[in-house]
Amino acid sequence: MIDKLVHIVLSRQDTVIQITSAMSLALPETDQPIFKVLQELDTTNDYWIYFSREAKELGAQFSRFTPYLQHPNTMITAAGYDSAYVSSDIGYVEDGPFLTKGKSDCYPTWQMVDHSGVLHSSLLRQLPPKLYKNSPCFAYWLASVAKIGRPQGLCCYRIYLPITTSQASVMTRTQTYHFVARHYKKRWVWLLFLAHMLYEKQFAVLAFAKALPYSKYEVALDFNTLEHTKSDSSQPEFMVTVLIPTMGRADYLYQVLQDLTQQETLPQKVIIVEQNPDLTAKSALAYLDSESWPFEIAHIFTHQTGACNARNIGLDRIDSGWVLFFDDDVRCDSDFIAKLQRATATTGVKALTFACLQQGEVEPMKAFKQWESFGSGCSIVHSDITSKLRFDMALEHGYGEDVDYGMQIRHAGYDILYAPQIQVLHLKAPVGGFRQPHVFAWHKTTPAPKPSPQIMYHRQKNYTPKQLLGYKLVLFLKAYKRSGSFLLIGFYKKTKARWQASKRWAATL
Repeated sequence: MIDKLVHIVLSRQDTVIQITSAMSLALPETDQPIFKVLQELDTTNDYWIYFSREAKELGAQFSRFTPYLQHPNTMITAAGYDSAYVSSDIGYVEDGPFLTKGKSDCYPTWQMVDHSGVLHSSLLRQLPPKLYKNSPCFAYWLASVAKIGRPQGLCCYRIYLPITTSQASVMTRTQTYHFVARHYKKRWVWLLFLAHMLYEKQFAVLAFAKALPYSKYEVALDFNTLEHTKSDSSQPEFMVTVLIPTMGRADYLYQVLQDLTQQETLPQKVIIVEQNPDLTAKSALAYLDSESWPFEIAHIFTHQTGACNARNIGLDRIDSGWVLFFDDDVRCDSDFIAKLQRATATTGVKALTFACLQQGEVEPMKAFKQWESFGSGCSIVHSDITSKLRFDMALEHGYGEDVDYGMQIRHAGYDILYAPQIQVLHLKAPVGGFRQPHVFAWHKTTPAPKPSPQIMYHRQKNYTPKQLLGYKLVLFLKAYKRSGSFLLIGFYKKTKARWQASKRWAATL
């Protein structure tokens, strides 16, 4: 890989002091700003660009990145664990999994640092000049490119180095407001100002005023080339176990099994966890024994309900290969599993969520992308992951267990990609299923907790403190708008009481 690499060494002032390559490539002059050098690079050919603040031996430095460079739609930066450029205040306006610090060596995030990193020439040739012109420093530009590119298919990662590194620059208050104005809708600039005023008792009037004239970047990037990349033919045999929890949907489940029998690439095993809360009931899936199937079926019947428990039961029976988390009311084409095989081989990822669409629904996205969530009924995950992780039983009978499992995957050092081009039809069966109403202890208390204690538990567990405060503010503003009340103080006191009730109940989970 080093033979197709340009190495750029930067000073702390973002000036290029050295640039080398083993390729026969005309290189820009040194002693120039990094932005000028990047724009002067000949990007007609495909190669990696590695930047660092140190001119040490290239092989040893670059080797820390190579395990993660599975495809050209990748951007990685590396620094010590406590080194950061992007302000934590972004948490007030950003919801999602990409702001927390990973508990492993590598974590998916758009929060770039400028100590060292790798990006591809195919990315550079798509970037407009305005991104260079409007970036106050290299670290800002890196974060900007990652923030714009990630939703469109750029896979962004941060590697945590076991050393102490210092960030060449740190995002100022003015730069933070400018970044929000350029990468979020206008209302988030106002919300950031309100959050600073309410939570930090700071009136960032000047930074706020400077940001107001700017609008969000509209930059279209194309990462569809990965979809047409040939997969590695040397990949090991694709061993798939399908895990299906079911309750009260015998006819729908039968259709799912029929679709699986028609697959070009058959699963090796199907695990069905059937649940029925009626202690006198028996299995309604007689066809599992009366008919022959081209794969092994493991059928578990239990009276204990809950999607978390059902999936954990199934996961305990999986030793190796891939786990296809599936719903009991979906339909799929005969090449569905074959597409999953190609996608995992092409991307090198070990957790992939695919599109689960209702009748008439259209998925506009075409390229693979880093996924913000996780689909517990529409994902395929390698047993390297499932052997370590289980669904959090604290979220049983509630919501958020799938998002929480996705966060566990990321913190374990893996990424989750979304494959919009791989699709199943979700029938949304009107009968059965796991989302039956469940009566919790807090349903009989006053004030009623809001948000639900499961949501509070999930957010406290998986998001930053400022993300939780930002969510609290948005929740209040939306509720106040819907209420039509003019009694702001009284409404605030009521909302605060419900929030505190949610925190108390969340602690019991």
